[in-house]
Amino acid sequence: MSLKCPLCDNIDLRYARIRSLSERLMTLAGIHPLRCRECRYRFVARTWSISGMLWARCPRCWRTDLAKWSEEDYRAPALQNLRIALGAHRFRCEYCRVNFTSFRPRMQRYVRQAKAARAARKSYLVAK
Repeated sequence: MSLKCPLCDNIDLRYARIRSLSERLMTLAGIHPLRCRECRYRFVARTWSISGMLWARCPRCWRTDLAKWSEEDYRAPALQNLRIALGAHRFRCEYCRVNFTSFRPRMQRYVRQAKAARAARKSYLVAK
């Protein structure tokens, strides 16, 4: 995510509550009120981009590095089951731990850090 807090340069942002009719109308164009979780600063920024609309994003934190979840691990609500039946993909954001469905493909596959470290160690030992 390329959005940062203009005050502290933190990337941990969330949607802020809409305060006026003008803010509600701006959300239709992809301009949302945001709040920094670190310094609590509230600002308005464009959250949509043309290139970003091609890939699935977490609905809570907007990250694009997503894992998949199976039907055995999580019992989905009826609306998500309907979307899955229509061809949606099952995704899980490992940062905020939210399960969701999307018709868009994921941009990159999420690999846990522990697995990546083990694989690097294993390839190092094989190379020796």
